[in-house]
Amino acid sequence: VTPIQGYENLTDAERSLFIRAHQKHLSSLKNSERDHYGLGNIVEVKANPQQAAIDVRFLNGEQRQFTAKGVWH
Repeated sequence: VTPIQGYENLTDAERSLFIRAHQKHLSSLKNSERDHYGLGNIVEVKANPQQAAIDVRFLNGEQRQFTAKGVWH
């Protein structure tokens, strides 16, 4: 698996938030959609402390924001 750009810059708490919210996001998707949003399709993650969130960019060009509450938009 290719390393995710920016992951090494996240704090332990931010990594935990990202992993929890990403798993929750995947579990909400249909099987056919999961392929587009798996870890192998994440291009970059970036901490967003103002929003208490992690900004996530996917290979398909979509961007999501995973929040501390485990919500994404």
